[in-house]
Amino acid sequence: MKLKHTFIASLSACLLGLSSCDLNITPDSYIPDGSFYKNEAEMNTAVIGCYGGMQAPLNIEWTLTELRADNTRMNSNSSTNDAFLQQQALDLGTMDASNANIRTYWEATYSNINSCNNVLAPENLAVVANEKKRAQFEGEVRFIRAYHYFNLVRLFGPTFIVTEELSVAEAMKKDRSSVEATYKQIIDDLQTAVDDLEGVTYDVADLGRVTQVAAQSLLAKVYLTIGKYTEAKGLLKSVVDVKGDRLTISYSDVFDISKEMNDEIIFAVRYKSGSLGIGSPFANTFAPTKSGANVVTGDGDGRNYPTTEVLGIYPEGDLRKDASVSDHYIDPGKKDPVVISDQSAYIKKFVSPVSVRYDAENDWPVIRHADVLLMYAEVLNETDGPATGLPYLNEVRRRAGLDAIDASEVPVRSAFRERLEKERRLELAFENQRWFDLVRWGKAVETINKQITETEGFYDKYAFTVNKIDNWQLLLPIPQSVIDNNPSIVTQNPNY
Repeated sequence: MKLKHTFIASLSACLLGLSSCDLNITPDSYIPDGSFYKNEAEMNTAVIGCYGGMQAPLNIEWTLTELRADNTRMNSNSSTNDAFLQQQALDLGTMDASNANIRTYWEATYSNINSCNNVLAPENLAVVANEKKRAQFEGEVRFIRAYHYFNLVRLFGPTFIVTEELSVAEAMKKDRSSVEATYKQIIDDLQTAVDDLEGVTYDVADLGRVTQVAAQSLLAKVYLTIGKYTEAKGLLKSVVDVKGDRLTISYSDVFDISKEMNDEIIFAVRYKSGSLGIGSPFANTFAPTKSGANVVTGDGDGRNYPTTEVLGIYPEGDLRKDASVSDHYIDPGKKDPVVISDQSAYIKKFVSPVSVRYDAENDWPVIRHADVLLMYAEVLNETDGPATGLPYLNEVRRRAGLDAIDASEVPVRSAFRERLEKERRLELAFENQRWFDLVRWGKAVETINKQITETEGFYDKYAFTVNKIDNWQLLLPIPQSVIDNNPSIVTQNPNY
């Protein structure tokens, strides 16, 4: 089990009630709380609170990413439960500005941006006398803020960029900043984090804090997303120089709760079971409905259900399938103990034993070594051609138990892209990466419409016609509460 070390203990304390870590929010969630700190210890607690604040958006993120992509879907086409219908709308592309999942994600994200801004206020950073420690705190929190803005800009387009305290009157006059301005802010934050975290190391008591390698990796993903391959290439080379070009952890061990923060994990959002208020909800959320205790104690909600297609696309012998997903569970109370039906498949990556519902141990990986190797392979293909990226693509396949791709199979960049895109789908399945990949490759609309009309017969069973999606649905609507707050200033995304 995970060590009950200082980082986790402090995280629990933050989420259980310290004012510096308060997650209570209003629609004006970008207005700072005005907390001030007196010494390094209080600042450290505030920084850890920013890590804790990453959980709330992540808990709902799968509804805005995986569920909208082709790896997962809802498990029913006839439920009338309102919470189910709100998530179903995201699966079908019929969400509107009143969607509760979108508002929850938005408010939780801006709440933590607010916490980050409070830590980064010059008067607060100034209480840390040790220059190296002060830079470390700043680098950690700038990474977290950049991570949030990176998700927001990819999901919503133009964002509200807030990096300092605003009065209520000032906040009410603020409009959305452009996508370009948002990416500039993200890059500035991450470049500062890379510089500030140089040479910073942590002992076992602080596993999970941001490292320079994590900042370089996230910045590389930002550059890759906006097509700046040369900038991404240099950063990824730096990470590979540190992490190596071999994957040393078996795929199943990456997600083993007894081996968390292993060498594969570059950055993860940490969870801890034990009724501390920081347990992972995903074991129960993703387990099949009406599965009793056969998958996880307390039954499952049957949400984020793996599609028939994804269950069938793993090549024979691919070691990642058994660690990632199952098409059945075993019910020893049945005459035939193996239950296989339309509703018995589930995502396995984030399932571990629980004593209390929604209180599992599993951390959620945000950046992994394999992700870096695949990004490096992608960038090298674009800058230097297929042969240069192939060794890194094949390393990911080697760990999966698959044969290497021969150079003759990918003679041109387009052929390499096809193989890499499939590899990223399987390697990072159910980790909230697929939607963002499809969008940046320009393949989201085509892929989702094929899923609706061809590859997933589930959608034919609805009592109404499930329509194809269009380009405008790639962005989510700004929550209606935000529009209502500033109706004369804030613009909604098109067609909502």
